[in-house]
This record gives sequence, C-alpha cells and structure tokens, in this order.
Amino acid sequence: MRGAKFGMTKHLPGKTSRLIGDFLTIVELTEFIDHEMEKRIVARHGLIKIDAILKIAPRFKNELKRQIPNGPVVVRRLDELLSRLRKDYEGSGLEIGRDAMSAHALHLDLRRIVDTWSFMNKTVFRVLADDLREIDAELSQLDTNYPKAVTPLLDDAWKVAWASESLLGPPSRPRMAIIYGGLATAGISTAVPGGAPAQDATIRVGGLMTFINQIDRLVAAVGMINGTVTRLLAELLLIDYCALWEALFTSGVANEHGTPQPSLLEHWRTNRWGGVSELEALEQAPHPDLQQWREQVRNRVAAHMDPDIDIWQADLANWPMTYADLQSEAYRVLNAVHVASRNEIRARAFFMPPISVGDDVIGLAAQEGRHWDET
Repeated sequence: MRGAKFGMTKHLPGKTSRLIGDFLTIVELTEFIDHEMEKRIVARHGLIKIDAILKIAPRFKNELKRQIPNGPVVVRRLDELLSRLRKDYEGSGLEIGRDAMSAHALHLDLRRIVDTWSFMNKTVFRVLADDLREIDAELSQLDTNYPKAVTPLLDDAWKVAWASESLLGPPSRPRMAIIYGGLATAGISTAVPGGAPAQDATIRVGGLMTFINQIDRLVAAVGMINGTVTRLLAELLLIDYCALWEALFTSGVANEHGTPQPSLLEHWRTNRWGGVSELEALEQAPHPDLQQWREQVRNRVAAHMDPDIDIWQADLANWPMTYADLQSEAYRVLNAVHVASRNEIRARAFFMPPISVGDDVIGLAAQEGRHWDET
C-alpha cells in the first residue's frame, strides 16, 4: 500500500530523515574540505549518524509494518535495504571506531585507532551514502508523511577562509599535529604511540584537543547560521569536549579488552609527572552546566538520537547553551591543560596546536599517510 498516511509518535519519520540528511551532508562536507586531516576529523561524525540510523530506522520500519495493510510484505524491500546498510557498516571495521574516535573516551589501542582512521575514505563513505539514498527513496514511497532527506548548499567562500593563515592555512602545506590517527593522514607528521601508558594517554588527550581546535576553525568560516553544517560541527565540538573532560578525569573506562583504564590525571599522579596540581584544580572547577550539556545534548541528540524526545530539541537554537558558551568552555579547558603541561617536559610537545612544517621535515619522518580519495 503506497502513500499511506499516518502519524508516528516522537517524530520517527523526521528523525530518520534528519539522520540520513546529516550523514549525506557529512559525506559532501568531507569531499568539499581540502585539508586532509580535517576531512577525517569531520568524517568521524558520520559513524555516529550511521549508528543512530540503525537504531531509529528499524523502529520506524516496525511502525510502518504495523500500520500499513499487508505491512510485512510491503516493507520487505525496506527491511532488505536496512540489512544491507547494517552489513556494510558493521562489516567495514568502522563500528568499533565509532566510540573510539567519535563519542566517548573509549580506551581503544591507539594503533587500532590508526587502522580505523585509515579505513575511513571516500569509497567507504560513498557506499554508505548510496545505501542511505535508497532507504530514503523507499521511505518516501511508503509514507507520504516522510520528509525526504535534504542537504544544504556548501559555500566556496568557506574554502577561501579555511586556507587563510588565521584558520587552517594552505591545504597543500605539510603540518605537524598531535592526532592519534595522524600516521594514516597525508601531509601530517605526528607522535607515534609507543606503548607507555602515561604517554599514550597524553597523546589521546592531545588528539582530542586538536579535534576541538580544528573544528572551531571550521566553524569560524561557516558562521553562526544555525543551519545543518553549523549544527553538525557544534555537535562534534560538544562530543569532543565531553570526551576530553572524561579522558582527563574519569578513571575506570574499559578498553577494548574490558580492562578499566586510568584517567590522564591518574596516570600523571602515578608517574609523578609535573602539572598534577593544575589538573586537580581544573577537575574541581567543572562548568556548572556540564552534566546538563552531557545528558540533554551529548547523550540525546549529538552522540545518539533519543527516539523518545521531540525532534526540535536537536536544533542548535534549542540547546541549553549557545555555541559561544560551548566554545568559551572548551578553550577554558584547553588553556588549563596547556598550563599544566608547562610543568612537565614529557607532556609539553603533545599539547601543541597544529603547525606548518617544511617538506623536508615530513620526508624525514617518512610520513606518507593516506589521502581521503585513495581506496
């Protein structure tokens, strides 16, 4: 029965459409950005959207199955498409990277993160995008109330701004950056995890700080238009800010083997690194709304999509804080960690923002990396 009309509870059609549109926008944005490292910084968010789609869309499908005459037969094609998406995602090696690189401070081995980082590329994301376009088309046939997924126009002026020295710099220029997937990124020279727990934990935190720094520079060109691109970047910034706070101060997070891992502060205490007192002072001064930001936005609309909330709560304009509030708090934490690192020579280099280097430095580091367009 095509074109049946019915209302779903808690906006399942709109949430499914939004998530599909978000992923398609992320695919377009990664191909639009000229800077190799920033492509993957943004692409991580696509893993969250796929994961959310695979939770929300089946609920929508089950609603359709119950309400459409002869529903089990009518939704069979949709069921096949969702199964194919699940197979393409779960079979790609991206699923474990979803938490390790995107949503939580999961203590996945840094070398495994490099593998997942390298696996993210244009071909993989286009396969997933094609799956979603077919799902979107099928849903629009099954339910006339379903709002077909859309993607926003991207402005070439953003590229010009990003290439300026005040933001990202020329995209072809080699850079040194602390980012735990750096070895898999063309044009990036980075620290190599060596298996020393305190140092590897420091590299992990340095990577989150790089993410935050670069995302904010992307937003600087896009502007506060409260559109899809701005919202997606703001979601990423919030996710990375929360992950940073947890990596700094939350001990007991399990690694991939189920073994609880210490926080960065605990590592520094145990190894008698300098900067402990500064980190302890920061730990005692969390943002007063941190828990609200984490529970209402990070957990329900940014790192996940809660099927039981109203869809309008996901709009940036309806968050309990502004982007400026989030930006200010993120830099407060980044600056405090920088101050702490000045008291520990083994930590200083890991909290430097990305800097441009000469081609000879990249060559000496044997850093060939991988371009986003490579298969």
